Amino acid sequence: MTTTPSSSPHTTSRATGRPGTGIEIGTAVLAAVMSTIALLVGPAEEYARIFPPPWVTIIAVGLLLAALLVPRGRAGTTLGWAAAIFFLGGSGGVVLDAFRAFFWATGIPAGDFARVDWPGATARAVSLAAALITVHHTWRLGADAPRAVRPAPSTWGRRALTGAAVALVVPYPLLKLVWWAQDAASPAAGPEHPFPAMELLAFGTALVLVLLMLSSRTPRVLGRVLVVAGWGASMVLLSMGFLMVFGMLAQLTGVAGAEVRFTSGGASLMVLCVYGTWLMLGVVVLAATLRLMDRQLSDGRGGAVL
Repeated sequence: MTTTPSSSPHTTSRATGRPGTGIEIGTAVLAAVMSTIALLVGPAEEYARIFPPPWVTIIAVGLLLAALLVPRGRAGTTLGWAAAIFFLGGSGGVVLDAFRAFFWATGIPAGDFARVDWPGATARAVSLAAALITVHHTWRLGADAPRAVRPAPSTWGRRALTGAAVALVVPYPLLKLVWWAQDAASPAAGPEHPFPAMELLAFGTALVLVLLMLSSRTPRVLGRVLVVAGWGASMVLLSMGFLMVFGMLAQLTGVAGAEVRFTSGGASLMVLCVYGTWLMLGVVVLAATLRLMDRQLSDGRGGAVL
């Protein structure tokens, strides 16, 4: 395919694999429409009142459109990352929506946990998809830069991400293990916390995923699988993490539909630490994913990149 001088700088050929702006604009419009509907309808279920309001996503749409309009450079990259953060904030709660939708669809008895705020859940799901697309678009702004301009991946960066991943997968499973051990030590009180097998499996898998993405010995055939897994894991972790950030801001500013109350300051600190580690682990997984994609491009294996 030949690019003419009159072609848009964002319109690219299928041969190069570089994305245009059509999917970004389409996703932005869809996110704006669904969030506006959710804003007008309001939360259909009480649980959704503590989530960040839908207009957070509308702010993200404005930032993304601004990023697409400005010339490529630092301004476009800054606006793109800001849009991604607000999209992630607007998606806060979508993981909980997914669990509720699962119980609703399967009919497994779960009481009120099988009730879903469908307008809000749809808007949050679209916002999460828009976050992924926005991050990918913003990353490509740097990936498409001349090789001399792009910073080369460093050994220090790989070691820092590895150390951060090891440190961040420990706190939440350890907390659940402590609770389980306390129950086991006081059998008269009755067990309240089961053995955290799922938590250990999930966070152990996240650590293995990061290590595989950062390893230079990872087989090429795993490249696409690792990238897809990295995108999925990072989006889930970041959405849950930014649920805390934007949820707290909504509580502090009084724009939240309902107030979250904890029994003590210690409980508030514990929730802050748990969601904070999820947020930071999401950043690490995303950084490892983008680093792998950079390496794939440098090795001439762009076909393995989403």
